[in-house]
Amino acid sequence: MRNLRFSLILAGIIGALFLGSGAGAQAADDRLALKGYDPVAYFTEKRPMLGDPQHRHEWDGAIYQFASAKHLELFKSGPDRYLPQYNNWCAASVAKGDKVHGNPEWWLVVDGRLYLFGRPIGPSLMKADAAMTMQADENWSKVSKLPAPPAPDYIRGAGQPK
Repeated sequence: MRNLRFSLILAGIIGALFLGSGAGAQAADDRLALKGYDPVAYFTEKRPMLGDPQHRHEWDGAIYQFASAKHLELFKSGPDRYLPQYNNWCAASVAKGDKVHGNPEWWLVVDGRLYLFGRPIGPSLMKADAAMTMQADENWSKVSKLPAPPAPDYIRGAGQPK
């Protein structure tokens, strides 16, 4: 009986440790910005690049990963230069007064600013409509207060967007 009680207590402790460590990992994953993509690479490499977990930096409550130590240092020297506009929301949807999750694989740099889009057509739409950034800038104060829509599957980790 004594061994059974000890075994149950030990199993409970191990279970609590296992669940607690998973929750901590989940909380860290929820704070991972840009799905782990390197924000500096859009400017220096002209393409999206996944960051390396060994080059991490926390900024404004989010965790950013970088492809190299050099990119990490560039970010630290001026984070606002590299952060996506509209807090990672789709620039085209913000221009329309709506909130749609941006995807780090659909992007555009215009006038030194990084924009993300919710659909692959977004960068083409912005290139075709120079007024889109002005409209999005005007709408941002209203849109930023809207509730966040549910995250699409690709943000929750269930695969890439279609």
